Amino acid sequence: MNSTANSDNGRRNENCDAGDGQDLILHFLDKVRLSRGDAMEESEGEESPTELNTINSAGGFLIVSPDKLSVKYTNTNLHGHDVGVVQANKPAPFKCLTYYFEIFVKDAGVKGQIAIGFTKESFKMRRQPGWEVNSCGYHGDDGYLYRGKGIGEAFGPTYTTGDTVGGGINYGSQEFFFTKNGALVGKIPKDIKGHLFPTVAVHSQNEEVSVNFGKTKFAFDVKGYEASERNKQQMAIDKISIPPNIGYA
Repeated sequence: MNSTANSDNGRRNENCDAGDGQDLILHFLDKVRLSRGDAMEESEGEESPTELNTINSAGGFLIVSPDKLSVKYTNTNLHGHDVGVVQANKPAPFKCLTYYFEIFVKDAGVKGQIAIGFTKESFKMRRQPGWEVNSCGYHGDDGYLYRGKGIGEAFGPTYTTGDTVGGGINYGSQEFFFTKNGALVGKIPKDIKGHLFPTVAVHSQNEEVSVNFGKTKFAFDVKGYEASERNKQQMAIDKISIPPNIGYA
């Protein structure tokens, strides 16, 4: 191959590499713009969960309160699939930095097999969140985190009567995070795509939880958490050298 051809190939490779770098930087800047709230106008029309969905639930094992914000296990747990599961009436919005909701454990019941997490709309409603693919759940009886299979992993403390537990999605870092009594328990990579529904499960007699979708003050400081995440992103931006020919509108 002659030197002219080598030179042309070199220029093409340089342009390709520069394009890839620009795409990566622009993608990162879009994420930052979203986290700063610049996309708030786009998210104004996006609906958020407000109550529990009484239609798509394991109705034979639970009772949802008239205000659709509490759920109680009323059956006898005889099998592993006798789970009382209920999703929110809407999926978590995603044109925002984070989404978050909480449950308050009114009664841990006989076994305390309560779970909080996120599932797809097609989730099997007689399984704990995290036991099936495209789902994750933080379980109260063992403190384990389940994601996509029936075997859990050590994650955080157990929770019981009187505890407030939260589940959230950090879209900036692409992570799920969970809390207990106002403190962050931990986070895991968000490896599930598409719309996800806040989900609660009860699995033994007399277990009862109430759900807070944001109508009342959360135990966890969501605003403080978001501010901390924005600071982390700003620090990451400050370390990036952006070519002068890239604009940011």
